[in-house]
Amino acid sequence: MKTDLLGVINLSGEAGFFKELTEHRNLAAVPFAGRYRLIDFTLTNMVQNDVANVGIFTLDNYRALLDHLGSGKEWDLDRSNGGLYIFPPALSADSHGYQGDLANFHLHRDFFLRSKENYVLISGSNILAAVDYRDVLREHKESNADITVVYTKRELSCKYCRPVRFSEKSRVTAIGSRGFEPSDETFYMETVVLSKNLFVRLVDEAIARGEYDMLQSILRSQLNRLHVHGYEYKGTAQVIHSLRSYYRESMLLLEDWGAINDFQHVYTKIKHEPPTRYLPGSKINNSLVANGCKLEGVAKDSILFRGVKVGKHARIKSSIIMQKSVIEEGAVVEYAILDKEVTVKKGQVIRGTAEEPVVIKKKTIV
Repeated sequence: MKTDLLGVINLSGEAGFFKELTEHRNLAAVPFAGRYRLIDFTLTNMVQNDVANVGIFTLDNYRALLDHLGSGKEWDLDRSNGGLYIFPPALSADSHGYQGDLANFHLHRDFFLRSKENYVLISGSNILAAVDYRDVLREHKESNADITVVYTKRELSCKYCRPVRFSEKSRVTAIGSRGFEPSDETFYMETVVLSKNLFVRLVDEAIARGEYDMLQSILRSQLNRLHVHGYEYKGTAQVIHSLRSYYRESMLLLEDWGAINDFQHVYTKIKHEPPTRYLPGSKINNSLVANGCKLEGVAKDSILFRGVKVGKHARIKSSIIMQKSVIEEGAVVEYAILDKEVTVKKGQVIRGTAEEPVVIKKKTIV
C-alpha cells in the first residue's frame, strides 16, 4: 500500500566531504560494499516503505549519479505517475553561486505542489540505516507534531554528526553544530517528516526573508514556535563522511556488522556479468567478492568490486578494490583504497595503514 509520503533525498549538505573519492562524483555516488552506491540504501529504504514518488535534489558532480540511477527502473520508480525525479541545483542570478537547499526546493516548488502526498520525508544519502518511515509517520501523527526529526544513539565520536537534545515527551530543544562526542548520547540523522503544506509555507517564508538553509530556517528557528518531535531509530546506522569513516565502515562489513544486515534487499543498478572465477592458486579469506572477478592470487580481509582481476602470486590485504581494477602478477596491495579501473603493474607494492589507507585515483596506472 502506497505511503502518504513524498520522498526527498537532499544532497546539498554532502558537498566537500572526502575529496579523495568525490573529485569526479558526488558523495551519494561513492561505491560501497562491493556492488552498491551510498544512495542505494536511502532509495531502497524509501521504496521498501512504499514511498513511490521520490525527488533527488543535487548539488555538484552528479553525472555519475545520473548514470547510476537512470530511469529508476531497478527501484521500480520508472512510472508514468510519480516515480523518480532528479533536480539540478539552484544557482544565484549570476549562475555562479549555490545559495542553499531551500533555494533548491523553492526553484522546484511545483514538484511539491503537484504531488498527491500530504507529507514530505526528507533525508540525505550518507547515513545508512533501515529506518521504518511508515512508523515515523505514524508517530508524527500520534504526537500531533508539526515536524518530526529522526535521531539515534551513538557510542563513537563523529565530526560530521550533530547532537540533538530534548525536553520531556521527546520534544526537540536543540540541534547542535557538527562534532558529536559520546557524552552527547544522541545525534540527528538528517531525516525529517512534516506536512507538505507546512513545508512549502516555511520554505516560502524563509526565501522571502533571504534565508536559504533548511537546518537553520526550517528546524532551529522553529524549535520555540512549533512542536518539533524526536523519533528514536534503534537499528544500525553507518555514517560515511570522511575517508577514514568510509574505510572503517567498509571493513566492519567483513565482521558481519552494518546497516546492510537490516535490509531485506538493497536495490542497485543491474550489470549483467558472469560469476567470479577462482582459478588455481587463488586463496580468498574473509572477503567480499562481487561477480565478474577473475582471481588467481590471494585476498584477505578485503572488498573486491565487480570485474576485479587479481594475477598470480598477487596479494591483497585489508583493502577496497573498486570495479574493473587490475592487480597484476606479484603485486602487493595492503591497507589501500583503489578507485575504479586502477592498474597495479607487476611486482609493484602499495602499502598504507588502517589509520591512513592509501587512495589511488580512478584509472591510475601504478
